[in-house]
Amino acid sequence: MTGPPSDALRPEIRLSFEQGAESASRALSNWIDRPVRLTIGEASMVDLVEATGILGDPDTPVTACAMGLSSGRLSGQVILVFRDRSGFALVDYLMRQPIGTTTSWGDLEQSAAQETTNILGCAFLNAMAGHLPADAEAAPNAEDPGRNPDLIPSPPTFFHEFAGSLLEFALADQAMELDKVLVIRSRFTVGEAATERASTPDVELDWTLLFVPSGASLRALVNSFDSTDSQ
Repeated sequence: MTGPPSDALRPEIRLSFEQGAESASRALSNWIDRPVRLTIGEASMVDLVEATGILGDPDTPVTACAMGLSSGRLSGQVILVFRDRSGFALVDYLMRQPIGTTTSWGDLEQSAAQETTNILGCAFLNAMAGHLPADAEAAPNAEDPGRNPDLIPSPPTFFHEFAGSLLEFALADQAMELDKVLVIRSRFTVGEAATERASTPDVELDWTLLFVPSGASLRALVNSFDSTDSQ
């Protein structure tokens, strides 16, 4: 196995993730009808053992919705991970009901989480892909010319899993091809609605957005910027 050209994430690639986070923040704010901020924190290449601990105790149960990218230049997965309490808060925001009303994952609650992942993931990836160097070989979609040819998402799936097992599964493809894997830490903050007091502090939600490109896609991202620099 070999690693990417450098353990330090290229500034251009980080900027593309930040562009994705801005777009995702706007989409999620519209979806739940209150200000939401998704911010990108530290981004680096780390050993697999270290990566499997980014969600905390590996034995902690988490809820997640995973949206696969089966083909295109950005193949891989987008995964929205949350503790049950934070996931229930998401449903309560969407249902316009007091936080704490939702206490279990029924069909309606699961559907809300899946649709949130779809909206958030597509907004993030479309903005990120739009910031990447153009792929001259990518053919436009004849049926939908406005659709980004780099993005072919599958419907999100909902599941409960232990945090460590979730990450081991999500990072398996990268780990087979690379000595280290890409980890980009993020956080969500929900601001107060316009009708509430501005002095009330923001609420940080225990949600984590994971974008896990395949090993081949990660190499393609790095190489695309290298090719641009050499021109």
